[in-house]
Formats: sequence, structure tokens, C-alpha cells
Amino acid sequence: MASIHQLRKDEIVRNSSRSADVFERTGQKVSKEVLVPVEQLLRLQVNGELAAVLSRQPGDDIELAVGYCLSEGLVGDPREVLSARHCDMDSDTVDVSIAGSPPTELRWVDTECINAQQILGELPAPLDAAPGVIWNSCQLLAMPPQFRDHQEQHKQSGGVHGAALFGHDGKIVVLREDIGRHNAVDKAVGYCVLHSLPTADMALMVSGRPSASMVIKAARVNIPLLATTSNTTSLGWELADRLGLTLVTYLRGKSFRICTHPARISG
Repeated sequence: MASIHQLRKDEIVRNSSRSADVFERTGQKVSKEVLVPVEQLLRLQVNGELAAVLSRQPGDDIELAVGYCLSEGLVGDPREVLSARHCDMDSDTVDVSIAGSPPTELRWVDTECINAQQILGELPAPLDAAPGVIWNSCQLLAMPPQFRDHQEQHKQSGGVHGAALFGHDGKIVVLREDIGRHNAVDKAVGYCVLHSLPTADMALMVSGRPSASMVIKAARVNIPLLATTSNTTSLGWELADRLGLTLVTYLRGKSFRICTHPARISG
């Protein structure tokens, strides 16, 4: 990475205080100050050209921009990302320099990843069918408690999604949060790119539903295992099988479901 400029933490406003009337079980109405996650637009420039407008919770914007470029196929390799910076100290614009041409179509992406790249457009190449890295079932069952412990924004205000990458040892490498579940994934992926951490031996755990677009994101960055405490969709299941991804659902308590490619899990 040639150059990186990230805003200081004290410059970032992640949550906003609002006054709300709270009705309690006793029937009383109490006025309280509550926190809600901030939602703002981030303008993503690629090689100086506006490429996407993302609805996100401020913070970790450089990671978000870099991760988005990789997981949405704007670059095919982390080494193609040359630099990333906030533009002239503008907290809502990030410019990423890549080796190659910027996209020709502007994308507007809301918190549900609507209008992102067409789901069944250019699919990534399937992952190697060989198991490679194998996770023990006990390691998987130990992921949710770590996941919950690191969700600081969720503890403060709620209303956010989390995405965490775990190493082959079953320990958490990075967790990122955002109002958009796809943004949270991109932030975690961007962290690994900026720290030169390969994701081919990592497991991705998400708080939301791993739909088809989420499966494609994981496959594009060579993550072999995707887990969630929730369920998946029929197309998410189908694409995980097609792309060689091990998909684990309902990972909570003392059990989980293995939907696709079970050879990567032992125990």
C-alpha cells in the first residue's frame, strides 16, 4: 500500500443522541436520551472518478473503501490497490488508487446492498474443492462468544451488524460493525488488505443472513468458510455449493448446520 490516510478516532461520530419517550412495564412514560447509530453517505472515488455512494456508519472508511473494491470485483487482487485516503480531510469522501481503470457506472448502495453489482453477473472462480484448512467443530462453537464480546457498537446503541474474521486457530482477527451488513464485511476485509493478512485460511462470521450477495463477497476474497447465527437463503445455499464455499448456519449454543462442503469441518 503506497499511502493511507485514516481519520483520527476523535474525529469520528458513530452514534447520535436523541430524546425518546420510553414506555415501561409499569405503564409509566419516561423521557430518556438514547443513542442511535449515525447513517451518512460515503463517496467512493476510484482513480479520482466517483465510482460508488455507500450508505454507512462513519468509521473505518478506508477499510470499507478498500474492502468494497475487492469484494465487488473492482480489483481482482489486493496488490492492485495502490493507495487510499480521505480527500482533503473530507470525512465523507475516500479516493482509492488502483492499478487499472475505474468502473464506468456509478453505483448507489444502501444498507441492504441494493443496486450493487448484479448478483448473477460475473461470478468469481470457484474455490479449490480440496479442504485445505480444516476447522474443528469446537473451534466453530467458540466463535459466537468471541463475536459478541467484540461488538462494541452493538453494546452502545444497537441497530448495527457485525462481521468478524477468525484465524485457523479459531481466534478472532478483526471484527467490524456497520449499519449495513455488507459494509461490515468490507471493513473487515479491508483491514486484512491494509495489514497484508491473507484471508484464504480464515473463517468469516456475520450477524445477519448470508444471502447470495454475501456468499459472492466471501468467494471473491477467497474466504473458504462463512458462518452465521441465522439462516441462509436458497440462492445463498446454491451459490455457496457452486463456488466451493463451506456454509455454516445457526451457529449458536451447542450446535450448528453444515449446508455445503462439509470436508472443511472435523470433530
